Amino acid sequence: MITVNVCGYDSMHRAAFDRANEKGYEDNALLLVKTESFFELQGELADFPPNTVMLYEKHSPVHYGCRNPRYNDDWIHFDLEGEDAGLLRELAIPVNIPFTLPHLGVLTDYSRIIVQEKLASHAHRQTIIDALMRALLYSLAGQLQASPNGNESHRYYYALKELRLELMNAPCQKWETAQLAKRLHLSVSHFQHLYKQFFGTTCMQDLISARIEHAKLQLRLSDMSVSSLALFCGYENELHFMRQFKKRTGLTPSQYRETHRRPQGD
Repeated sequence: MITVNVCGYDSMHRAAFDRANEKGYEDNALLLVKTESFFELQGELADFPPNTVMLYEKHSPVHYGCRNPRYNDDWIHFDLEGEDAGLLRELAIPVNIPFTLPHLGVLTDYSRIIVQEKLASHAHRQTIIDALMRALLYSLAGQLQASPNGNESHRYYYALKELRLELMNAPCQKWETAQLAKRLHLSVSHFQHLYKQFFGTTCMQDLISARIEHAKLQLRLSDMSVSSLALFCGYENELHFMRQFKKRTGLTPSQYRETHRRPQGD
């Protein structure tokens, strides 16, 4: 079981500070630091860039801070109990040594939801927090173990990754390459080049794939007509939808429904 004792999301220090505690904390402390900071290493203070992670084990000396105002971090104090006592070593997550990631991304999303659940009062709060902490730690370990492909260090990689997720989650919207490029202040040609470099496909091909998957789900689960389904999935032209669907699946929408429709009562 992973128990969160206290936590905070997007915490701000509006002035420089220096926090030191030789005896450390009574529990483990995870810091996701979004701004420049410093940590003590082998008796010396060393500066670290944004997106630095520090995981203090319980009773380990603590010394960190920032030299400039507007320090920002997420922080979680937690205990590992029972079978989870050795989880940090099992996942090979460094402890008492700061390390920097290309992007904190989903880790801060987990911490935000953990803080929300910590403030909740429903009966399943602890179970949810345990699951979220487990997801956060496994995600952190996964990032550390992932083989870098060079794209993560590109200035536009994570902005494009977030935009791609938005596109894939809402394929029914009217997306245009020029609109997407403008959001990142890129030319259309540069945007298309980077998208293909990062994800191995174009944004329009991604959009078509997402729309077809959306359509397949609705064909299996609903009685929506093909014309209504075309509009529902973002197509203004039913014939265009049918052509793309058959090209991707080898079947017309009606044939797909007949083949894959779940029997009533299952």
